[in-house]
Amino acid sequence: MSKHFLPNNVAQLVPNCLKGLLLENDNLSLLEKEKVIFNNQYDPRKVSLISGGGSGHEPGWSGFVGAGMLTAAAQGDVFASPNDKNIVCAEKATHSEAGTIFIITNYTGDNLYFGMASQELISRYGEDKIKLLRVTDDVAVGRTKGALVGRRTLAGCALVTKIMGAASERGYNIDDVYEVGTNVNAQIASINAGLDHVHIPGHSSEEDYGKLDANQIEIGLGIHNEPGVRKVDQIPSNEELIPKLLSYIFDTEDPERGFFNYEQGDEVVLLFNNLGGISVIEEKSLLFTVADVLESKYGILPSRVYSGPFITSLNAPIFTITLFNVTKAATAKFDRDLLFKLLDDPTIANGWSHSHYSTPGRSTYKNRVVTSFEGYPESAETTTSKNDVKVEQSLLNQIVETAAKNVIEREPDITFWDTKMGDGDCGKTLETGANAVLDALKRGDFEGGSALNAFKVILKIIRDDMGGTLGAILFIFMKAFVNKFEQLVESGIVVDSSTYAEALNHGVSTLCQFTKARQGHRTVMDVLIPFVAAFYASKDISTAVQVAEESAENTRKLAPKLGRATYVGIDEQTVFPPDPGAFGVYEIIRALKLINF
Repeated sequence: MSKHFLPNNVAQLVPNCLKGLLLENDNLSLLEKEKVIFNNQYDPRKVSLISGGGSGHEPGWSGFVGAGMLTAAAQGDVFASPNDKNIVCAEKATHSEAGTIFIITNYTGDNLYFGMASQELISRYGEDKIKLLRVTDDVAVGRTKGALVGRRTLAGCALVTKIMGAASERGYNIDDVYEVGTNVNAQIASINAGLDHVHIPGHSSEEDYGKLDANQIEIGLGIHNEPGVRKVDQIPSNEELIPKLLSYIFDTEDPERGFFNYEQGDEVVLLFNNLGGISVIEEKSLLFTVADVLESKYGILPSRVYSGPFITSLNAPIFTITLFNVTKAATAKFDRDLLFKLLDDPTIANGWSHSHYSTPGRSTYKNRVVTSFEGYPESAETTTSKNDVKVEQSLLNQIVETAAKNVIEREPDITFWDTKMGDGDCGKTLETGANAVLDALKRGDFEGGSALNAFKVILKIIRDDMGGTLGAILFIFMKAFVNKFEQLVESGIVVDSSTYAEALNHGVSTLCQFTKARQGHRTVMDVLIPFVAAFYASKDISTAVQVAEESAENTRKLAPKLGRATYVGIDEQTVFPPDPGAFGVYEIIRALKLINF
């Protein structure tokens, strides 16, 4: 997508972003010209950790600044490394007598500029006070191709930064913090896949940025629009894609890879990184599939799971799977328990908001999935009334079947109208309910000639089989109608058209307590309200059905005032398709002409 929300001056995009961070966290300050975010409450007795890189990867790296993670971050322009002078300024702003470690991404620009800055600072303070750690977690690029430049940095730097930051916060010296970071980095592996590359704000929308075809995905991309190692021409399902991606991490037979050192029983951390353009529902669905494949294929139950945007690439529709082998990273000084504690230690960094989702020890979600739930017992669905209303069985079946078939026959029209004025689901919602009614009829659920039982069977279908707004509206209306009707029957009165009219009127009155929609608003109420009013006044079902038909047709002349149809461009329209919900309800009502009162 080449559209963006930008300030008048595109050059202010990054500075404005950094100032926005200050609004969220009083412990942050900004060197405005240098684009350096730093912790204004840092402790100069503790090791200073500085990172940075091009902007567009938020929350990396400015969002990782805060006690427990980074001391400072030097930001460049979008996808452009910060210069060495600004990196030096980051060190000056957070100079520590305990020394400084630069945690950097293994890309050319960052290597060069952080290298320049570190050499200048080494000349001032010595090699024992200035260290540089490159995070190299990408497994997509093979050993041969990556021999000169090494493995790229993906989302693994978030875990490295968190652990090193917590170690510094606990007061470990520079050698210890550097050692734990090095050991963690050596035991991290990441792989990603994406639906497309990204457009950089301020660049021409016509500029080629590696856009993929509509049916393509790419595996092994970089975080600055760098091409991946493989394109797949048909987008696979998650269940097909995830095993393929994990094979890049676990396949020890591949001489080009085999980067991840794992043995059965090792404790592993899973980080699922959203690079900015994956919807949350897709993100969590993918996360589930990753965890499912890890368990079923590799016997791994992650000891910690993190999910969300950590190292992004603007709004890239890309995700990264990162695995960290805690067992293999553990040493005598930083054992397994301590590494987990470092992950779990609190931080005030804006971008580590997911830390409280850590799982204490190995866990599986499965013992927290309730597959069958009853809760407290509900009242019986079949009538328990001492008095009942009997209906001739053949007539009852005919009414039920006719109403359902009316809806099914009309579904294509209702769906077509709803795609023009709504979200297109009305026809299928009604059809689903109608098919469920026919199934119930075949099962004999309506046998016995009981009006009350028939109403309750229909109520259960509305509740269980029909979703959306229409399903809720029909349920409230029908439930209130049935409650009132049953109350009247229990009172021992002689049931006639007046009984039904009073109960229907109660149904509409109750429904009006839960929706602002009224007659004239182009909704289902444009049929329900006049139908009930006509029947209440006349006690004649044929008259009321005729009014319902006229009311449904009349919705062609009504502009929408409520619901999703309100947002459809209608300025030039005076005639519309009929309201799909209103017409669907009319098709149900039409079957009531078979009743003789």
